[in-house]
Amino acid sequence: MDHYDYDAVIIGAGIGGLVCGCYLAKAGLRTLIVEKNASAGGYCTSFTRNGYRFDACVHFLSTLREKGKFHTILGNLGVLDKIKIVKQDPSDIIITPDYKIKLFKNIDQTIAEFQKYFPDEKDGIAKFCNYIVSTPAMALEQLRSKTLKELLDSYFSDNSLKTIFSILILALAGFPAHKISALVACLILKEFILFDGGYYPVGGMQAFADTLVQTFVDAGGKIILGKKVNKILVKNNKAIAVMIDNNVSFTTKHTVSACDARQTFYELIGKDVLGLENVQKIDKLVPSYSTFSVYLGIDDNFKLSPELKASIWIMDGRNGDEIYSKMLKCECMFLGLASPSIKDASSKTKKQSLCLTSIVPFKNSSYWINNENRKLVEDRLIGMAEKVLPGISKHISLKFNSTPVTLNKWTCNYAGAAYGWAGTPEQFGNPDISEVTPVENLYLTGHWNNMGSGITSVANSGYNTANSILKKDE
Repeated sequence: MDHYDYDAVIIGAGIGGLVCGCYLAKAGLRTLIVEKNASAGGYCTSFTRNGYRFDACVHFLSTLREKGKFHTILGNLGVLDKIKIVKQDPSDIIITPDYKIKLFKNIDQTIAEFQKYFPDEKDGIAKFCNYIVSTPAMALEQLRSKTLKELLDSYFSDNSLKTIFSILILALAGFPAHKISALVACLILKEFILFDGGYYPVGGMQAFADTLVQTFVDAGGKIILGKKVNKILVKNNKAIAVMIDNNVSFTTKHTVSACDARQTFYELIGKDVLGLENVQKIDKLVPSYSTFSVYLGIDDNFKLSPELKASIWIMDGRNGDEIYSKMLKCECMFLGLASPSIKDASSKTKKQSLCLTSIVPFKNSSYWINNENRKLVEDRLIGMAEKVLPGISKHISLKFNSTPVTLNKWTCNYAGAAYGWAGTPEQFGNPDISEVTPVENLYLTGHWNNMGSGITSVANSGYNTANSILKKDE
């Protein structure tokens, strides 16, 4: 029998890698996670600056209802017993030039809210929302080849209503309604917006990620932080070891990459090992868009609204095509507004923090290094926030931003993509990018395996990858 340093080595301690590691360690496999950053969590992290706490990219969780997918995964791992989750109701508030719509935990209440503002679409709203919420995921498969735009057109005639759903999906999946699969959009609307969103971990997103780390360690796993994997060693098309900084290598029976798929195949393995056919398949794949975030510390003379317990979505326009066109030019017309300090009333720091985030294209590094370009986007987002929180710009005591280049440096994600590969009809669920790869004993996990975006999908990917490994070892 071959001897290995570890039964499994996982590259990257994002939520997908951590969930996968927890399942493997609990099953008795000697498991190592290697993370290049000093903290775990990937996009699901928090940090403190000048006494203000911010969540980096992820601002809420979903699917934590009893028997929900994420609830089941965390329950199996024992994580739910170790961290407190607060539930916000309403979970989301949508603000447009004409409407202020609240989304509730009760789907009938949410339907009534939409119907109040769009009485002429009353029947379509009820049919659309109930279809998404009540239809099992497998039955939604029939929507895979349709776009969200086609689906919305089949239910609604009011362009403002269609714009609301379109821009929510652009914000949550990083791709527009006329390009994204209706299946992807419905799964996101079902779990994030219409049914089961609005959960927040006490202590912030980092506390949630750290709880997964501790669960992994308690199960016997080992984690190395602050070290980058430089190479996956492959022999006879089988992954056999990983090499990290200082040329330290670990032999492993199973290698799991929870990082960017292009980085995995092109840099860590090499195109020559992967083969021309597989390289061409990956080259054709299109990533989701990236994000630009503004982090604000607010002084004590301005009291943030309790409504910020919900996720606030601001749309500064009525036409979805115009909003998307402006986004491509980095002239943002929508943003997500979140406040960790309001969501978590038990926070040790009472300093008020805000995060303003919008979808943007990667463009190139030089574009975002330019201070003027960053300032234009920053000012635009603060201006939109000002419409909801009048006078806020006069009470900013701390201000800084992150760009697609920041995301690329933090995660090495191709083009600073916020949601992995774009969920188009052609790409979503593409078997060319799945948990099992063309290289034997090499697996992918996380949002780059092309099975959906968001923490729930990433965690489910970690579960699926662990299952694939455990079944092979049976």
